Amino acid sequence: MIYYHLRQTGQISFNQLGMNVKTTITEVQNDFFHQRILLKNENYQSSGLEIIPDITFFSERINHDWRRRNFENTLKETIYSLEVKASERHKSRLRQLEIQTDIQKLIAQRQETQRLYHKRIGVGMFIIDVAPDPIERMKESALAYIVEFAKLNEVDIWYFNQDSRIEALA
Repeated sequence: MIYYHLRQTGQISFNQLGMNVKTTITEVQNDFFHQRILLKNENYQSSGLEIIPDITFFSERINHDWRRRNFENTLKETIYSLEVKASERHKSRLRQLEIQTDIQKLIAQRQETQRLYHKRIGVGMFIIDVAPDPIERMKESALAYIVEFAKLNEVDIWYFNQDSRIEALA
């Protein structure tokens, strides 16, 4: 829905907006990404890591070519990466750790892009907490922590539910 809206009304060129584009970072140096590699089965560990941001905005140079084998350019031509969490879970809620992990992935991607291409990309977290019952929405303490964590790490964050919204831009 967000991707569709950006394509239709976001005034973003068709060839600059990608959804779930697989991007490989070779020779990872970021500690968070390195730990993710170590979690893999020993037979599948390497010095690289594939990331898949939910929505990616690219420079015009990508020219709608975000194939997996074009991974060097998909990382190099990224302008902004956005992770999205949307939830309405029966007898459960969005958890602080899962959102914090997504934010850490965004931070690591920004750091690796800076290291490899000497440019700083924008990163953001978009949370839609659609549970109609407030008891199934994120806890206020968890939300407050996530917003502060995002601000401290210069990650844009948006949070929406039926009753409120938060917008904090880095």
